[in-house]
Amino acid sequence: MKKVTCTILFLTALSCWAQHPAVSTVTPEQKVYELSLIWREMSYNFDNMNNCMDLDADSLYRAFLPIVSHTANDFEYTKSIMRYLACFKNSHTFVVDSPSWTDSLSQLYIRTEYRKGKVFLTNFSKKYADKMHIWDEIVSINGIPAVKFMLEEFYPYVPATNDEYRILTAMSNKGPWTMFPYGTTFQLILKGEKEYSIALPAEKMIGEPSEWFVQDFNINRKNGWYMDSKSQTGYLRIVECSSEAKDFFLGKLDSIRSCETIILDLTHNTGGTSTNTEDISGFLAKTESFTTDSVLSKMNIAYMKAVSSYSCDESSDPDNDLCKMKRGEYFYALPPTEYANSYYPSNFKGKVIILQGSETGSAAEWLISKLKQDKSIVSYGGKTMGATGNPFHLVLPSGLHIQFNTWRTFDFTGTETSMGINPDVEIDFSECYKTDDIRELYHNIVKAIQKR
Repeated sequence: MKKVTCTILFLTALSCWAQHPAVSTVTPEQKVYELSLIWREMSYNFDNMNNCMDLDADSLYRAFLPIVSHTANDFEYTKSIMRYLACFKNSHTFVVDSPSWTDSLSQLYIRTEYRKGKVFLTNFSKKYADKMHIWDEIVSINGIPAVKFMLEEFYPYVPATNDEYRILTAMSNKGPWTMFPYGTTFQLILKGEKEYSIALPAEKMIGEPSEWFVQDFNINRKNGWYMDSKSQTGYLRIVECSSEAKDFFLGKLDSIRSCETIILDLTHNTGGTSTNTEDISGFLAKTESFTTDSVLSKMNIAYMKAVSSYSCDESSDPDNDLCKMKRGEYFYALPPTEYANSYYPSNFKGKVIILQGSETGSAAEWLISKLKQDKSIVSYGGKTMGATGNPFHLVLPSGLHIQFNTWRTFDFTGTETSMGINPDVEIDFSECYKTDDIRELYHNIVKAIQKR
């Protein structure tokens, strides 16, 4: 029998958010109705149940009916839907927006990072510049070990195909799951040269992050370029699949042409629009043409379902189309198409290395899938996010906006990429990014690769 493990966790300990007063505009009946709408649409159109095989979607729905109906306010209701969607283990399946995310909520504006079983401070408000230090260890939060606190308070709400990404995201103290009522205070114990304690309130950020934090924490989240003239190696960091990233790449084209090797860093690229990556794949891949990924998409045909209700014999032939339709596992195949590479034969002639990791997702994964059709290109790092597909958007009557994934995707070799793309060579580059100097970062990466 399939399990509903995430529900059991939810029932045993509702989060502390429920203890705080907030606006209540959604009735219990409407909450149940909206959960039912989500369950119905996902039953028909969510395509990635193969990544949560131990989950029975119908049992999960029944378990959450009393949970959502008894939530004390709109914010708690949103949190319950976030947790419900996180059970489906898909990075494209989450709450996009909620009317409950208002000015009455705030966040603990520190940035943290999980390394080797510990949580470290990577950024914080300038007002505490003389009280805390970057890379101090956070020992505990409100008397609870920091790792345990984040696993209990944040992890269950993080939408993620791969558990590594889910853990790292939960430990980073970023995302809507880190919202608290304004004025909530946290008691932190940190350890640097010595152990110390500090009380931090949840606050609202005023102005740009660069005006708020002690350092530019986005330095490795910005498009970047560095060229090592000695080795004729270019380091190209693309952090989003946007028109700005496209323009940045095209602006560096002449510099890239002069290199013998290009290191394309997609480690922190969470995606965007795939059409913005066409120039990158076209120029860097030495291929005359590209093949699009093939796709499987769930189908629901009333006639076949009607016939399956009395003609499906699960005991003798469970894999025939009628039985698959009855179980909601009948997929339509969208075959791949081939198209010419407009850059060929004037594209890059040198060596290309891809850097990827658990934050590499969506359109960035499509980019890797295209680049890897050039078999000379080698990828290093970790398994990608697993966020390929086409999200289905659903706006509920309360204004709650969710999305969930459709499509199972397969690359040109027939390998499924829906659950992430494995690198050719697995390397943990996390220590390399402890610097905000792009030259130092480049040399750290080269040393890590050479050690392999």
